[in-house]
Amino acid sequence: MTSGSSLSVVVPAFNEENYIGACLEALLLQAGDIDEIIVVDNNSTDRTVEIVERIAARNPIVRLVRETTAGAVHARNAGFDAAQGEILGRIDADTRVESGWARAVLDFFQRADTTAVAAVTGLSNSYDSPYRSLKGWYIRRLVDTGALGGEQRIRNLHGANMALRKSVWERVGRSTSTDPDVHEDADLALCICDCGLEIAQLSQMRADVSPRRALTPPREFGHYLRAGVTTLERHNAMTSRYRRLLRLHWFTHLGAYLAYRPYDPDRHRFTLRRLIFGGPARTMPVTATVRG
Repeated sequence: MTSGSSLSVVVPAFNEENYIGACLEALLLQAGDIDEIIVVDNNSTDRTVEIVERIAARNPIVRLVRETTAGAVHARNAGFDAAQGEILGRIDADTRVESGWARAVLDFFQRADTTAVAAVTGLSNSYDSPYRSLKGWYIRRLVDTGALGGEQRIRNLHGANMALRKSVWERVGRSTSTDPDVHEDADLALCICDCGLEIAQLSQMRADVSPRRALTPPREFGHYLRAGVTTLERHNAMTSRYRRLLRLHWFTHLGAYLAYRPYDPDRHRFTLRRLIFGGPARTMPVTATVRG
């Protein structure tokens, strides 16, 4: 595999009018290191397209692609296929990449000693979160102890903060699943590993994501975890250890859900109303109903 010198960033989007503007603004601050930004609209019915078109009119590196087949995996695939860069970044529409994100990706892939690495994934914190400082401290501790980052090789990709070589996508893209009950990012990671290629986790590849993920109701999150089982079984990778980790993940999410439930991100404070009635839930990608 050759070193990558051009970077395309793909952003799947469905009804993201509250997030897509800030997402693109953060990417455009790094326009010197990004050759194109492709937003893939997946049948949005709100102002997402209008916002993207307005930003694209002022910034030629932003391009809108439309994918009518509903589902994040179809939007991702359309974006990767349309991209021209040697390196394909992929983030969510509510992701805000941190300073130096694009340069960290390019510097890694351009090194002579990383030719065996097919993809990279980074670390994330949450913005608009009352627990941001605590989570940031915890991530730093895990990096310092070697539990995260440090270019260690892993077998997963975080769809909100990842990048891979275009040549690798051309090699494994047809083997990835479009099943709505499969985690598209984990499936892609396992397809890469099945080919004997490596995935690295980079400490400097940082991005902030919306804490709305924590507001997924526990029952729906259970469906999401079952999709994790399906993904692992598709690759004959399920083990008793992974089953234990998935169960632990459910209880961890339950704790996060209870911690975030009373917090109103619009008012930046905890409220009794939120505690009693909760806020809008985030629909997980593997449980979303088919969109028109």
